[in-house]
Amino acid sequence: MKNIEYREMNPVNRQASGNRARNQFFLNKGELSLYHVFQALSVSDDINTAIDVTRGYCLEAKTDANQRIGMEFLYAYGFLENLDTLIEKNLASENPENRVWAQMYWIICERRKRKLETSEYLNRIAKLPIEGIELECLYHFLQVYAHFERKEYGKLGRYLDQLLVSIHEISDPMLRELFSVRLDEMLLTFHWKRNEMIIARKHGFRILQTTHCPRKKIDIHNTMALGYLYDSYQQAISHAVEAKRIANMTEDLTAIQGVNDYTIPFISAFHGRTEGITTPVQSEMAHLALARGDNQTCINILNSFKSLTPFQQYYLGKARKDRDMLEISYRRFINERSDYFFAKLPLLELHKSKAVH
Repeated sequence: MKNIEYREMNPVNRQASGNRARNQFFLNKGELSLYHVFQALSVSDDINTAIDVTRGYCLEAKTDANQRIGMEFLYAYGFLENLDTLIEKNLASENPENRVWAQMYWIICERRKRKLETSEYLNRIAKLPIEGIELECLYHFLQVYAHFERKEYGKLGRYLDQLLVSIHEISDPMLRELFSVRLDEMLLTFHWKRNEMIIARKHGFRILQTTHCPRKKIDIHNTMALGYLYDSYQQAISHAVEAKRIANMTEDLTAIQGVNDYTIPFISAFHGRTEGITTPVQSEMAHLALARGDNQTCINILNSFKSLTPFQQYYLGKARKDRDMLEISYRRFINERSDYFFAKLPLLELHKSKAVH
């Protein structure tokens, strides 16, 4: 999100109103908490101004608490370059707690930038002194991310239950709110993969109602689009279109590509609504060909692959009318990914072919 994540701070050129809005919170007797600053700005200004001014406030904060919590705010809203600056500031802090938080956020930030492998960041956090409920939450967040990356969805339950309890014990309202959104994102994915869609959607809609971050809104609409796959073409595609709208508005080229090349073609192919739908992605080209009844093109594309994902095995098994391949796809979704939602793809086709016979 170019204009959200990568805009440089430029206090000298910031509009005078922005300067006044930020400076009013630095008082002679001390500075206000990030929570009170953001709440006041959210009421008096538009939300984008509130986010931007709070970002500057994070970087200029003097209290240890604001410097710590500011790292989560910058991370949550995708200001990664600013987060790097605040991490360096906290690493140089005289407060040992701030220095440990900075080390934790350095790991979190490097993971987000895809500069740390899963095993590497797990090894790093294991060496940190974890004291306090806030650091415990960050530690568990990273453990959950590791299981997501390894598609070990069945191992998430105990961490998510612990996080639910721990977050309620956090005293700072800003940190509690930001951590709650993080947890809702995790619970959305957790229940989605378990095919518990009523619960999953509850978390998804709650995030959409509470977050002001465009990147999060894109991710949630994209997930919700896929989550409505079996229920309704119209509901699924409307979430995909909304994700694309926000991505275009924020010039998030990665998100635009993901929605255009994967999400929309996938939903369209499943529902047989393929007119005008194209994609450069070979596997989804095969899926579209299958939806159009061109089974041979689907088979030719996928036969050229050295190995197949469970999705691709589903496409190929359906094109060949090969029950054995469909059963392998189903077992792989369950055994390798603990993904009961997408396991329904080959399962539905198996039931359909059984009914025909």
